Order: sequence, then structure tokens, then C-alpha cells
Amino acid sequence: MPDIEFFNYGALTMTRHLFLSLVASLALAAGIVIHSEPARIPYDRLADRIVTALQVSKGERVLLRYDPDTLGPLEPVLREKLTAKGAVVTTLNYGPAADFQAVLDNTDIYIWLPVKQSEAAPEQRAALAKWLDDGKGRQIHFHWNGGTQDRDGRAGTHSAEFDRIYVDALDIDYGKLSRDQDKVIAKLRSGDVRVTTPGGTDIRFRVGDRPFNKQDGDASKARMALARVRVDREVELPAGVVRVAPIETSANGVIVVPRARLLGNAVATGIRLEFVDGKVVKATAASGQKDLDAYLASSPALTSFRELGLGLNPKLVASRDAAFLPYYGYGDAVVRLSLGDNTEVGGAVRGGGSRWLFFDDTTITVGGDRIVENGRLTAAYR
Repeated sequence: MPDIEFFNYGALTMTRHLFLSLVASLALAAGIVIHSEPARIPYDRLADRIVTALQVSKGERVLLRYDPDTLGPLEPVLREKLTAKGAVVTTLNYGPAADFQAVLDNTDIYIWLPVKQSEAAPEQRAALAKWLDDGKGRQIHFHWNGGTQDRDGRAGTHSAEFDRIYVDALDIDYGKLSRDQDKVIAKLRSGDVRVTTPGGTDIRFRVGDRPFNKQDGDASKARMALARVRVDREVELPAGVVRVAPIETSANGVIVVPRARLLGNAVATGIRLEFVDGKVVKATAASGQKDLDAYLASSPALTSFRELGLGLNPKLVASRDAAFLPYYGYGDAVVRLSLGDNTEVGGAVRGGGSRWLFFDDTTITVGGDRIVENGRLTAAYR
């Protein structure tokens, strides 16, 4: 459905997309949960997909991080299926953990099950990053509700409709997904990449020989032998995205963001970020300029171009006028253009801070070929 005007009053134009985003954001700010009919969650199917992705070997040590209040029935089903495959399974609730490093030292596979709040304390995340960088294990990220995102890269409101989408998106042809990802990767490597949107984004960059992270649902030990960057050891389900840190100095152009939540409760609108050689040289906002300036100054990395992500899961698709996007933008032709530290995807930007920005209306051109046109993968890449 096109983004038609809901109303126009003087200088204020309210589109369907902006209206839905505003309603949902007001609900979040007020602590209101938007209810819908609960989805029936087939926990057996969810557990089977995780076990299939891992291809566990007898004796592998698995740690399940768990929130009993979020998809709680999944944990015992998954634990039983992993144990039946010969794995040694331990469950640890999210939150503080005594001698977390010792726990990791006795873990081969770490599984993030869904949680309502932040999944891990900063010191646990740092320990996990080092554990992965040292090649000591692999992870399944099964964030579920946590993956429902606003286009500004902040959390969206999860609902039963997203439950249904996610269940369906686990049941895809993974071989075809992998082949489609390979075609996209080859094309992105072949020349200058240009990403445009109707809203004014127009940015170009080169990938060169930078490693691609290919989220195709394979979390096997054999696959880990091919890992080149940290996120290769972090396998997401549902699957679908390809990620790359382009050559930073090759990024030139403009990213336009209609609206973004920033520090605290601050909001800026009409954001325009101008890049030269991978750095933001000018950042303006129609409203919230001081808040935008403060946000970009909050981390030295946030004025650097970070990453391109392109989703290819054919079932991770919401309606074009939906207020939020499914699972971190892993669906058909959703584009992630990011700012900040890109260590985890093999880039050169450091500093710790990062920010995702999602677009579902892009056109991506490489040379004379279009990979994405008006927010949809073209026929050659689907």
C-alpha cells in the first residue's frame, strides 16, 4: 500500500506510515501494550529448527540462557531434544551469574533464548565477544520478540502477528536462501554500490574484499571452521541477512532518516547525514538539532559509516504500511545502513557505539544492475 497522506494541515503532513509509527511510539512511551490475539507457538518446531541448525555432536556442552516469562515452554522442549542428540545441557536464567567466565570455559554452544529485557550485562557481553573471537564456541541467537524493530533502529512493539511471521519464516528453503545470498554477495563485490530511497538517501561505497557475514541458518561446528569475523559465530534464527562493512573511506553521499529516537526521550525528525570518505561531515535535522548533535557526540564511532545489511528471507515480510519491521530487517529487501563500530563484521571503525537504521523502500544498483528496486528484490536475486 502506498504511503498516502492521512491529513495535511499547513506545513504538517501526516502519512499512514508516520501515523502508525507515532501511535506505536506513544504507546511505548506510555507503557501501553498493544494487544492482539495470541499466536499458537509450535514449540516443537522451534526447537527442531535450532537443533537442526546446530548439528550437535555427542558430548558438546550447551548453555541455554533463559527467561521463563518469554516463550518459557521452549526451554524444556529444546533441552530434551538437545539431550537426545547427546549434548550436555545447562540452563542459566538471564541476569547476574557467579564466575561467568568459568561458565563460558565449560561451554561449546551458547543459545540466547528470548527475553523481555536486556539479555546480558555489559561484562557478560564482553566475555562472550572474547570467547567468540578466541574461537572457543558458537552461538544461536533466537531473540524472537527482541528482533521486532522500528525503522530508526530502536525496539518496536512485538505482537502476535510477528509471532506468526517468525514461525513461518523458520520454514524456508535454506539451500535456496544460501544460493540467493551468494548471488547477492558476488554482485555487491563487483563494483560501486549505490543505495537510494524516495526520501533522499543516496550513498555510494565499495565492498572490495571485505568479508561477508551470511546468515543462512547454518550453526554447525563445520561451518564455524570457515568463520572470518565474530558474527560468523553468531547464527540468527530466523535467518536471512547478508552483512558487510564496506571500505569505510569509499562511503560518500547522504542518508536521510525521517524520524529517530535519540538519547533519553529525545526525538529528531528530518535527519540528513552527509558523508565524505566514510565520515559524517554535516548532520542536520528539521527538528531536534541539539539532540542529534548530542547523540552523535556520545560516541566517537557514531560519525562513521558502519555497515550494509540486506535481508533475503522471503517470509520475514510485514505489510508496507506496518509500523515496525520483522526480525532485525532480515526480510525480503530490507536494508540496514549503520553508523559506528564495525569490529564484529570485520571493519576498521572502533569506539564501541553503533546505530542501525532500516529502510524498506530502497533501490540498490551495482554497475548497471539493480539488486533491489523500490523495496523489493529483483527477479534475478529471488
